[in-house]
Amino acid sequence: MPDFFERLNYSFGNEDWRTEQQALNIQPQDTVLCITASGDRPLHLLLNDCKELISIDANPIQNYLLSLKRAAMQAFDFPNYLNFLEGRLENQASDSLHKLLPFMDGDAAHYWMHQASMLDKGILFQGHIERIFKHVSMLFRCLRPKKVKRLFEFENLEEQRKFLHAEWDTLFLRKLFVFALNPIFPRVFFNDPGLFAHVDSTIQVGAYIYDRMLQCLQGCLASENAFVSLMFQGALKKDFYPPYLTAKGTEVIKPRLDKIKIKTENVINYLKRVPDRTFDAFSLSDIASYMSKESFDELMQAVYRTAKPGARFCIRQFSSNHQIPIHLKPYFQRDINLEKKLEAEDYFFVYRFLTGEIFVPEHEMFQSKNKMTRGDLQAIAS
Repeated sequence: MPDFFERLNYSFGNEDWRTEQQALNIQPQDTVLCITASGDRPLHLLLNDCKELISIDANPIQNYLLSLKRAAMQAFDFPNYLNFLEGRLENQASDSLHKLLPFMDGDAAHYWMHQASMLDKGILFQGHIERIFKHVSMLFRCLRPKKVKRLFEFENLEEQRKFLHAEWDTLFLRKLFVFALNPIFPRVFFNDPGLFAHVDSTIQVGAYIYDRMLQCLQGCLASENAFVSLMFQGALKKDFYPPYLTAKGTEVIKPRLDKIKIKTENVINYLKRVPDRTFDAFSLSDIASYMSKESFDELMQAVYRTAKPGARFCIRQFSSNHQIPIHLKPYFQRDINLEKKLEAEDYFFVYRFLTGEIFVPEHEMFQSKNKMTRGDLQAIAS
């Protein structure tokens, strides 16, 4: 199987777009850093206007996907844009792709020219993880067909809660989650040895996800939750598509697409080259779960150096539970109440959050300005 950085891992966002809106409060003058992943999150960040959005990923194929989604939104009207992503246009790959090529860089265009079968199927659910979800959902429907069908029929939240308590929450289902999310399985079936490499020792992943799912479904209908729908149905109703797949959402996002600058690079290496005090907001999900404590500490140091005073940060973590390094804690002013609120409300219930603002002392701002001045003088002299 291809390496993790040589395949399309994610094609549909496994995050709740509302969370970043609350945590980052992006303003028109802001410069934002975001991890690309499926491309959904950088597109959703444009629901709020900004000055520039740097979307970065070490996997070039994830960036090619963002380039494809952006190009499709630029080239098509909304019905054809959605039909293209879903694989519903006639001559999907051959005719449609040629309309997108002027909107993509050479590397992305070259990649998609050789992916006709993936495009013909509809790119939205062709990622490695999405295809795994499809198989997992088939397993659940085979083992518990009536209960899965019933779960998605509820239109009343109180009735769903009673069903979850009386019929859904069984020892068998809990054990199935624990078995399926044993750390051995991501290596064997996901071909993803890094996902649980830095797992928080205080949690049992399967039980943790199962409990968080039950908690989430106390506050939202299963039919309206994209993550639950993918897990048990392998698909999502159009009525509950996220904003970048709706006419209203694309109307807001489309005029701002030129704000996105795509970078293919390790985020730590990139930040080491960026000038001091560059960014107003950081959307970092879920790279922490793939990092050792040492690498995470290095990332936080780079974030601190490149943050403008008052910069906001939103860090999602699934299997890991890294904390802000001790020497940086005075500068990362976490909003604990907001973190708890986001963990309780986020529809993609597996995540824990670090969010808040970054404080930069005045003497460090003075040093940064002097450093930039010296650099400018050297550039002029050369």
